[in-house]
Amino acid sequence: MLLTAACRDPDPASTAPLDSGFVDEGTSNSSQESGAPWEGTAFSGEWRGVMTVTFTAAHPLNDGDAVGIAGGYRNAEVGWDGFEDLYSPVAYQLAFPTPPEQADTLVPAEALVPYDWGSPNDWEEAGQGMKLRLDEGGPEMQACLLHAGNFPVYQSSAAMGVDPSCNPSAEAWVPGERYDVVLYGGELFEDNVLLNRVDTPPALTVSAPAVDTFNAPLDSSQDLAISWDASDDPNTRVIIRVVDALGVVISVHAADDGQFTIPAAELAALEPGPIDLVVTRERLDRVQFVGGGLSVLLRHERWGFFDLF
Repeated sequence: MLLTAACRDPDPASTAPLDSGFVDEGTSNSSQESGAPWEGTAFSGEWRGVMTVTFTAAHPLNDGDAVGIAGGYRNAEVGWDGFEDLYSPVAYQLAFPTPPEQADTLVPAEALVPYDWGSPNDWEEAGQGMKLRLDEGGPEMQACLLHAGNFPVYQSSAAMGVDPSCNPSAEAWVPGERYDVVLYGGELFEDNVLLNRVDTPPALTVSAPAVDTFNAPLDSSQDLAISWDASDDPNTRVIIRVVDALGVVISVHAADDGQFTIPAAELAALEPGPIDLVVTRERLDRVQFVGGGLSVLLRHERWGFFDLF
């Protein structure tokens, strides 16, 4: 199943991550009270970054909560072309399709494709880490520079030999809280400490179907009703994905109002047998830093594993 990949350390190029060599340099002199462009304002500066922070709640294949991070930088001319989720290709070795922009929109079943890493020359290497912190001296969620092949990727890892600070505790993720953004720039840009810049989404609870029951049957001739606790945060969205054993996925961008139904006619396009259901509450924050613009995607995932017949 797809989640078996999520239990391994991120390894997009099938090479073991290197020791980060990360050194916490303390609070930078570029500390700022603001750093995010208002809606409709373009990023300025020559660098573009992405940072995906994912909280995965305990599920039948993993009895503990977990936090994973992946990020990277590119020149503004290359950019990310609307790409926001780097964690999924790093952690799961799969590139989930970009969800539709319009709420309550379903994309019919389509084959998953490998993530296009492009040329290593498209990637930029900054300092030794990027992280979110709840407050100065408080809980942190940190990714470290761990080269995957020739790609300078910032990622969390529990691999032997990697600094323990690169393996954030699930307790460092507090739902519905505002975090500082800390970017170590190395020779690429000045270190940034951006105060109170991004918000974790509220916690997500899925009430239907029964995600806590492993291999529960799902009838493909019946509509699949998905229910969750709605959020009062106007900036969150819910992304739903149903993935079969052949790597075919149905993708949904749902309004965060607590319910969405996938018609039986759509489920019929999936292969009978084991399927993964991923329900994610997401919040995307755009952060202007001294060298350019950073898109921070914060995700609270709930996984369920079912038998489609």
